[in-house]
Amino acid sequence: LIAILSLNLVYISSSQKTQAQNFDVTTKLKVFAVDVRDSVANVYAMGEGFKVKKSAPFKLQTGDNLTVILDNVTNSIVVTGTIGGKEFYVMQRSPVPIYTQSKVVLTSDHSTFWIVTVYNATEGRLYVEVSP
Repeated sequence: LIAILSLNLVYISSSQKTQAQNFDVTTKLKVFAVDVRDSVANVYAMGEGFKVKKSAPFKLQTGDNLTVILDNVTNSIVVTGTIGGKEFYVMQRSPVPIYTQSKVVLTSDHSTFWIVTVYNATEGRLYVEVSP
């Protein structure tokens, strides 16, 4: 009986640890997506040629990746990632128009990217993009 109880406690504690780690990654990605959203709005407000450098919200290990997408179809910022073999997805609506889709993939070797504004003279629009 004591052995079964001990085994049960070990199982519960290990599953709680896994859930806590997943919650930690999810929370960091949500905060990161909000930060990217706010940076997109700030860069857009500053105008042509302005750019901001961003980095991954935590150290990415070998095999981990994050993808930041500015999606013109849904006018949103999408952050997807594979962290520790698990898939994560976070989406934020953009407060400014996104006229063209751009994306950047962050890895353990390349964990920074730029949010930049580019003026399209043909269309007379200010584009916000992400670039490596």
